[in-house]
Amino acid sequence: MAIAVSSAFKIKRLPHRLFGFAGGLVLFGCGAAFAAPVTFNTALPVGKGAFVLRNQLIYSEASRNGTGLSDLRDVALLGYGLSPDLALFGSASWLRRDVDTASGLSRDADGLGDVQVFARYTAYRHDFSGGAFRVAPFFGIELPTGENRKRDSLGQLPPGLQPGSGSVDGLAGAVVSWASLDMNIDGQVFWQENTKANGINKGDVFKADAAFYRRVYPRELSAYTKGFLFGGLEVNYRHEGRTRMNGVIDPDSGGETLFLTPGLHYARRLWMLEGAVQIPVAQSTNGTNLQQDFSVRIGIRINL
Repeated sequence: MAIAVSSAFKIKRLPHRLFGFAGGLVLFGCGAAFAAPVTFNTALPVGKGAFVLRNQLIYSEASRNGTGLSDLRDVALLGYGLSPDLALFGSASWLRRDVDTASGLSRDADGLGDVQVFARYTAYRHDFSGGAFRVAPFFGIELPTGENRKRDSLGQLPPGLQPGSGSVDGLAGAVVSWASLDMNIDGQVFWQENTKANGINKGDVFKADAAFYRRVYPRELSAYTKGFLFGGLEVNYRHEGRTRMNGVIDPDSGGETLFLTPGLHYARRLWMLEGAVQIPVAQSTNGTNLQQDFSVRIGIRINL
């Protein structure tokens, strides 16, 4: 409560030019002046009739017992404000995966990934001077737009290398965001129910995430402030169930990982640059399933 009062007090003492800038961002959904999680979505609104575009490059590596996997993907997300409370989103990706085994075998695949389409509804809102609080559940589906039967000279590639899953999967969750010009706090729970395709049923996915960002520059706001630099930390938990192949459990699938993720944002009125590094601090995977080494994300968000 002391933080919220302090933030409001600072904003009230600023010239009207900056107050109008900050207030307009809250009321009309142009949330670029506020930080937002790098590894998951925010609950801050998309204004009615407005678009928001987010593009991220994500590079990650995983390894175990001499086998290494690299994963590079370009993920684009487009959101549209259907009403002040309801926003629709679509996400598409291109990816490339390379694996090198302990025996010296190398295989790779690239192509378009599966598309996600989901809706987010603001169930609770509270606006205050220079900030906003939102609670927003979401639900949607993942469509099998990516190729899932790619082959190389050795035959069909394993499911872990395929760009697509081949299945129609459901997803749901909720996100909470508290944002001011000084700091942001966000949290999310996420569930993906994976279905069977080509005799393979990948394990369901559960994620729980939290993020805290604070403005580090400028220290003091003025009527001439144009950009904001935020630094912070995210915590990401991911649990993946075991995969079934033709009804038989794959002993080398599934597990859980906990990441600590330091991140940075540079935000302007209509756009934001973002970057973060996910570092696994605890993980438990089944059998010989690979373990995460690190993941790097860089991206941009644009309010259209």
